[in-house]
Amino acid sequence: MASNAKPAASAAADEARKTVKRDTLMEIEKKWQKDWEERHVFEIDMPEDDSVTPEALHDKYPKWMGTFPFPYMNGVLHLGHAFSVSKIEFATGWERLKGKRALFPFGFHVTGMPIKAAADKIARELEMFGPEFVVPEDDGAALESKLEDMSVGDTPKAGGNFRGKKSKVEAKTGNKKYQFQIMQDQGMSNAEIAKFANAEHWLKHYPPIAINDLKAMGCKIDWRRSFLTTDYNPYYDSFARWQFTRLREMGKIKFGKRYTIWSAKDGQPCMDHDRQSGEGVGPQEYTCIKMQVLSWSADAEQIVAATPELAGKKVFLVAATLRPETMYGQTNCFIGTKLEYGFFQSAASDEVYVITERAARNMSFQSLSPVDGQTSKLASISGQAIVGTKVKAPLSCYSDGVYMLPMENVLATKGTGVVTSVPSDSPDDYAALRDLKKKVDFYGIKPEWVEGFEPVPVITTEAYGDMTAPALCQELKINSQKDRDQLAKAKEIAYKEGFYNGVMSVGEFKGQSVQEAKPKVRELLINSGEGFAYAEPENLVMSRSGDECVVSLCDQWYFDYGEASWKALAEECLAAMETFDDETRHQFQLKLDWLHQWACVRTYGLGSKVPWDPSYLIESLSDSTIYMSYYTVAHLLHRSLDGSSTGPLGIQPQDMDNAAWDYVLQGKELPVGHSKSQELAMLRRSFLYWYPVDIRSSGKDLIQNHLTFFIYIHTAMFPKQEWPRSVRINGHLMLNGEKMSKSTGNTLSLRESCDLYGADATRLSLADAGDSVEDANFEESTANAAILHLFTLMEWITEAQKALCQSETSPDSTVKVDDIKLRPASSPLTVVDQVFDAEMDALTLSTGAEYEKTMYRDALKSGFYEFIKGREWYVNVTADSGMHPTLLRKYINRQVIQLCPITPHWAEHIWKTVMGNADSIMDARWPTDLPAEPDYSLLAVGDYIRKTVRSARDAEAKLRSKKKKSKGGAASEVDLSKPRAIDIFVAYEFPEWQEEVIAALKANYNAESGKFDDKQVLSTLGASGMLKNKKVMPFAQEIKKRVVLTGTKAFDRAVAFKEVELLNELAAYLKRTLEFDAVNIIDLSSSKDLRDDQAKAAEVAVPGEPSFLIYNI
Repeated sequence: MASNAKPAASAAADEARKTVKRDTLMEIEKKWQKDWEERHVFEIDMPEDDSVTPEALHDKYPKWMGTFPFPYMNGVLHLGHAFSVSKIEFATGWERLKGKRALFPFGFHVTGMPIKAAADKIARELEMFGPEFVVPEDDGAALESKLEDMSVGDTPKAGGNFRGKKSKVEAKTGNKKYQFQIMQDQGMSNAEIAKFANAEHWLKHYPPIAINDLKAMGCKIDWRRSFLTTDYNPYYDSFARWQFTRLREMGKIKFGKRYTIWSAKDGQPCMDHDRQSGEGVGPQEYTCIKMQVLSWSADAEQIVAATPELAGKKVFLVAATLRPETMYGQTNCFIGTKLEYGFFQSAASDEVYVITERAARNMSFQSLSPVDGQTSKLASISGQAIVGTKVKAPLSCYSDGVYMLPMENVLATKGTGVVTSVPSDSPDDYAALRDLKKKVDFYGIKPEWVEGFEPVPVITTEAYGDMTAPALCQELKINSQKDRDQLAKAKEIAYKEGFYNGVMSVGEFKGQSVQEAKPKVRELLINSGEGFAYAEPENLVMSRSGDECVVSLCDQWYFDYGEASWKALAEECLAAMETFDDETRHQFQLKLDWLHQWACVRTYGLGSKVPWDPSYLIESLSDSTIYMSYYTVAHLLHRSLDGSSTGPLGIQPQDMDNAAWDYVLQGKELPVGHSKSQELAMLRRSFLYWYPVDIRSSGKDLIQNHLTFFIYIHTAMFPKQEWPRSVRINGHLMLNGEKMSKSTGNTLSLRESCDLYGADATRLSLADAGDSVEDANFEESTANAAILHLFTLMEWITEAQKALCQSETSPDSTVKVDDIKLRPASSPLTVVDQVFDAEMDALTLSTGAEYEKTMYRDALKSGFYEFIKGREWYVNVTADSGMHPTLLRKYINRQVIQLCPITPHWAEHIWKTVMGNADSIMDARWPTDLPAEPDYSLLAVGDYIRKTVRSARDAEAKLRSKKKKSKGGAASEVDLSKPRAIDIFVAYEFPEWQEEVIAALKANYNAESGKFDDKQVLSTLGASGMLKNKKVMPFAQEIKKRVVLTGTKAFDRAVAFKEVELLNELAAYLKRTLEFDAVNIIDLSSSKDLRDDQAKAAEVAVPGEPSFLIYNI
């Protein structure tokens, strides 16, 4: 039986044919990547011109330096990294075209917990599963639990084991349970994975892969300046330790007790880069209100009586509030009936707090329990059992006590689970209390618990009087506590109105604004012993070790961000910076408004040791604030990532002491007789040339930490002239319209994309993905289309270049190479030539403007897609006579240069291999023959030609439509299947009524305000009887729209070119493109003897808008 299967060789050939275009482009990419590396094209140095002072170097030799936040080296670079990198990569290409020394340096971040934590996991998994990582099938769950309970650091685990929902890391790793599984997914053998039990191996493994991947993308990076952070690189280590020393001396780093997000399992602060989830979450500070129990409910009384540890002790229901100033209005207190509470011993031996276990755990790290880090639970009690308990509410006008009442939706994840009730100012409290009063039996409460407890005026506002909550509930039609959406809205309004516009109407601080009184009431409660300070994470935070974090009040070193004078400098820096869009500036302003102290040291992980206390390590977001300055000298210090290879100046790590860094980066005097004074002078000169940073580009998530720290520390360490000049923010990158995630399989690494589509198609798709702070989208269909576009354009330009070479040898002859037709180079430029030339200039101007604004999708649109479209139009219009060689040469040159920042390999191939240029496209310059602005008159001619073709086609389409409608009825006048002609009527003057309308509009237009006096326009037209003409008002509206768009020149409708001559020049093109057998251009200024059908068709022609008549011949 014969087989239908193709032979293997034939199938392979078919597959090769499918990818031939991609493979051809990829071979070109590899060729030029090798060439650039061998010629050190991207290694950019400062000018060696000693005749110019360092301060004047910038004027004579313009520079540009762009940076990207160095990636963390615990894995390979994904397409999201590439997207952010591309913003600096494209900008580097643009700045080179402008003639600047454009520097793109790139380092690698290894500071912090993640690498050490992952290495420790591998080590534990080797112990548990052996070198082949065999997980027993029957006890996998037990092993997982054991793995989670094991501490990452040396500090014993404290507190309970809390687990959250699916974490950020789980989303990235595809729900893999173990670290070895994550690495197996990367194609590693078990033997290779075992090496990762040593944290140092991560530092040797991933950075070289990242370098190769970025080279495969064709990035213009000066790799001599690359480095690793931490003490693994002694040069960078000395730099990090120096800046910390100086910042402490300046009082920017302080020591003391402060709230911080804390991992009990790791025994140290858990900062943003240490988290599986909860990045950007900080401590939320509350005032806890101690409400002493006056009498227990019957159920609670039994529990208390059965707990001897409570005998003789004062018991308090403890509520956490953000609004201590409202405590004067307490009418009751709410409890979650479905929650479990505990009696917890406080730090005071005679006081017990009734709160949730979660709150007790947080309090234990804030010196609020007998032993730090441990809770002392004396008994448990349900929320339902507490209902009906009477407590003393501090500051409340109901001094005899208030009752604990049930409330729906009390959260165990916020506060203490005990909620104070102030119905005058809290819509939630008002709605709940109202429901309870209406349905006493339904809620199982006694009438006396709610009767007589009415809202008490506490805060007065102009908008809502002294009963904000009742007023808002009425206004928003809130009928019960189940109206959650409306209550959330009311809550926000009430808080803002009360805080910003409220005045106290009761208590010691009556008459003061709420903003003034709030801290005073808090202090009053704390000093009287009726309240205390408490904090917890704003939202759930999970450490990378799987621990639910708490807030700890501990002694630690911290940056005093938010300090008034320092904040003022940061705001000044931001005000002077270019942010490229208002939203970015707004987000920075918000962060500056609320950023405060930040823990800057830790005890576990990788990092540089704190200079004055080597038992601590510098935190990962705190050693990476001004490392951009390190780029300016890194290549002179060392030539390897770890600093093991000394740089060209022979400077050793020990030479870079604090005095050396003081001199190099701050210009302070070197100690007399310093052994490396001459070498350090070169470093100083290099720093002065390259600094400040011209642009820093990053994803939007780093505004909340790194980028704001970057501003702060620059203002502390450097003078104003060396502060950052701009920050560019991009959104996250989606893949094919969906969030990238390994758990869903929707992910693509940088290397995978380059292998699938090639570097230039990947880069073009990244440029096309988007530029705003909103999330962008990488479409794989765009990458596939890019391959076709680039290959097709390359082939076309190759053939066009052959034609140009022939034209150069025969300038007086017509040349044809395949589909490329050129007329003699000596021939004059026609109107169409001039239009195409003007359109190229306009698109190049637009492309340059978009590159300058870092809007790469728009640059791609004008510099590639629309540029090709314009060329295709020109080829079509000149198909009969041929293109002019001068314009074709200009098109090719412009096209290659415009694409160079985005698709450099393709551009280099065309520039050198096809066009025969000796120098690299990397040394090319942006066109200098551009006009100051587009030639709008010629652009109008181009619009006229295209509009005329469209209008003629529309006229034919109407005939086709009319023919369909006439089926079964009268025959259509024109048979479109037979030979046909088109008459094009060109008018030389406008209808008199149109001129009168324009005159009326012009006379009643105010150029300063940009508005028309419509009443007067109508009056003028009405007086002359013009309004009887139904065409008048639509025409007037059209002219008004044009004036709004283009200004007063819209009143002048005179055609700036000779229509008849232009159309006669285009007759052959019109005949071919419209597919008519004859095209007749009829000048109405000289043609008097028209047939009736012609005369009727000619009636609607006006200058610039010809009319048409189609008929059979």
